[in-house]
Amino acid sequence: MLNEKEFNEYGRQGFTHIPLWQTLTLPDAVEPLALYQALTNQGQDYLFETGVRRQHGVEPALSVIGLPCRERFELGEGYLHHYRDMHLCETWETDDPLEVLKILQERWSVPEISALPEFAGGLFGYFGFETTRLIEPRLRRIARKPSGFALPDALLWLSLELVVIDHQRGLLHCIVYGETGVEGDYVRSRTRLEQIVERVQDSLTPSDADKGALSAPIAAREINQFFPEECFRQAVERIKEYIEAGDVMQVVLSRRMSHPYAEDATTLYRNLSRQGTAPYRYLLNMGESQIVGASPEMLFQKRGARVVSRPMAGTRRRGCTAEENDALHEDLLADPKEIAEHMMLVDLARNDLGRVAAAGSVQVDELLTVEQFPNVMHIVSTVTGQAATGTQALDLLKSTFPAGTLSGASKIRALEVIAELEPHARGVYGGSIGYLDFYGNADQAIVIRTGILTDGKLYVQAGAGVVQDSRPEREWQETKEKSQSMLQAAAINPQQPEEAVLCI
Repeated sequence: MLNEKEFNEYGRQGFTHIPLWQTLTLPDAVEPLALYQALTNQGQDYLFETGVRRQHGVEPALSVIGLPCRERFELGEGYLHHYRDMHLCETWETDDPLEVLKILQERWSVPEISALPEFAGGLFGYFGFETTRLIEPRLRRIARKPSGFALPDALLWLSLELVVIDHQRGLLHCIVYGETGVEGDYVRSRTRLEQIVERVQDSLTPSDADKGALSAPIAAREINQFFPEECFRQAVERIKEYIEAGDVMQVVLSRRMSHPYAEDATTLYRNLSRQGTAPYRYLLNMGESQIVGASPEMLFQKRGARVVSRPMAGTRRRGCTAEENDALHEDLLADPKEIAEHMMLVDLARNDLGRVAAAGSVQVDELLTVEQFPNVMHIVSTVTGQAATGTQALDLLKSTFPAGTLSGASKIRALEVIAELEPHARGVYGGSIGYLDFYGNADQAIVIRTGILTDGKLYVQAGAGVVQDSRPEREWQETKEKSQSMLQAAAINPQQPEEAVLCI
């Protein structure tokens, strides 16, 4: 831990926020969710876990427990609101709230300390799908449909107290930031850090909290379907007409469903985690609503100047046996429709990165690999580049958002078609969740395989890419396969009849 003299010296150098930290050796059998529950789960907090892909699967990398955040930023069309201690303290009326947020990031100047983990504080939260309207003025001319959720387009917490588990190094970091311009803040921060360390040490005992049995599938109520099958099929045919006319090349059409859900978000998260380690898992607790997901797909990652995107498109269900799984794997890679769709989205990812990358630096590092997940397999490619001088993480967000795999190509026209044909604004689904740290680095997961808990219901959404030779029944089936993991985690029988509640 820094002493007060070192803390003050950083202040004299012009830094505004200084991390105090204590690093512990990670004991065996620590369950991050149990630690999250012991430390927080109060609201305005989060659990964010990342994984690194190895030959045999995904290994845990980081587990970040964001303790309750005093400050948050909410963004929407025409505004950015800054809240402190749940009270609105600043507001900006602006046509470009993302640019205002980029300016606000200059308020925080933090020294780089090599002993700290990959993410050690900064902004954490989500950018919902309708962030597209903040980026592309043309989309604001389209009448906005309600999302059905009382959530802003984007929400970001200023995360200044956190516990980070580095699974690869076997370390646990407790971190608290002090503010150099506030008298006595070193002592306050040190005391707070000592309190967190004590609570962590008291909680680092093997927990039985994760060993309960998964509930039996619920069968008492039907799943509420917001985009009935017949209407969905009609929308697929309409998209194919647009494609035939040369208006667009591909559109990702999605549908939402809901079901009563009486359990809490941690139960859903635990059940989802049992299905296997995903590249990203997250639980965001906003108080009255929670977001829980296990996303396989990266929107972008920025480490220094290196930027990465991993488009994922092309889907088959998992086989019931190894032989069936291998056959489905081969069938996926032999499907010209899936390969053509994937290559189109790889080109889109290259173009998106190319807008903010140094000339000639964008390349495809991996092409057409198949990755396996609990219920489905996907074709994945890796596109990398070097950020041009002066490029910030929010510039990268603007250039890549939303993912082509959640919108289509050409992107802006695909977004217009989505707004026309889907019965609701998407809300969080199809956007991104992750962090923008104090040093310009970022890691953003695409919001898929995700549920929203609010008002005693679980909302799940899934999409399928529609191209010229798409079959409506196959695209409908793909959305069922993609939603299965979340419904299973909620102990909802995905084979239940679906009740149509709205038709476009």
